[in-house]
Amino acid sequence: NQNQSLSTISSTFDDFFQNIVTTKAKLEEGIHVDVVDEQYVNQLLESIENHLPASGIVALSKLIPSFRSLFPEIFRRVVIDDDDGSGNEDDDEEGNQCVTGCITYPNSDTDDDSDCLFPDNIKNQIHYLFQKLTHAISNPQAPMMIFLDDLHWADKESLDLLTSLITDVGHLGMDADLDRRCVCFVATYRYNEGTNRRVEKCVHAIENSNVSQVTYLNLDGMGEQGTNAMISDALKLPTRLTRPLSDVVRKKTLGNPFYVKIFMAMLSEENCLKYSLKERRWIWNIDDIHQRSMIQDLALVLAQKLLRLPDEVQDALTFVSCFGRSVHRDRRRT
Repeated sequence: NQNQSLSTISSTFDDFFQNIVTTKAKLEEGIHVDVVDEQYVNQLLESIENHLPASGIVALSKLIPSFRSLFPEIFRRVVIDDDDGSGNEDDDEEGNQCVTGCITYPNSDTDDDSDCLFPDNIKNQIHYLFQKLTHAISNPQAPMMIFLDDLHWADKESLDLLTSLITDVGHLGMDADLDRRCVCFVATYRYNEGTNRRVEKCVHAIENSNVSQVTYLNLDGMGEQGTNAMISDALKLPTRLTRPLSDVVRKKTLGNPFYVKIFMAMLSEENCLKYSLKERRWIWNIDDIHQRSMIQDLALVLAQKLLRLPDEVQDALTFVSCFGRSVHRDRRRT
């Protein structure tokens, strides 16, 4: 859910730890796992427990649900402590009091730059926990790259957290050796999206901090040669034969690789582009293709593809979407 506070960052971490859950389950079931993977998982979990107190792990589980499967003993201990009426606040290795598992995470359904939905004390605690977690799972022997796709859809809380993860490292005692974090953040976003003001504010804050180096890679549409090479490779034809087709396709798609792929598939579905058994190659009618239009709105393109699916598949997707971004396999069977 893109409107859920912190979803951009939390879902990225949860996807990573879901892979760790899978490997851990194989180890517990006695299924063969590569020795390197086994050592990595064991060292990773040990590092997290060394860097984060139990209450911090419980608090993060609200945003990273896979933590419940990775640290079952901690959650059993927390339940017992709660039943006994004992406190559930503890200190981390540096003596800082850490947040408990009782955090309410509100929805972020606004696109403006209003104040963060979290009170400052809760926001700071969440940022601190993620900073400690990032430090725990990265080291010179196993550096970490965190990839954030479509950052223009990110909620404000996620952008604030991303800025904090990259710039606020002084209290972790790492000013003299920032390279110890061994983390590279890679993010993609579109220039033409309305929420870019928040993304640019985040990037400028990181640049102005002088803590990390920011590198821009502008991915423009493909040129004539690139588009022709892509189509030539797809159709297994020489570039001299595909050039007239690629010139039309490029004008329709502005050289966007994704749109080129979608447009070519649409031409095939509408028999404007088809394989000839007689000629043993792909053939097309260039005049028909000139008359075809290409929708430049990604959402509408995907909507059109979904509408071409069988009715029963559309009904199933509608039902499954009610469960959020992921659905357990057992629930899909029912």
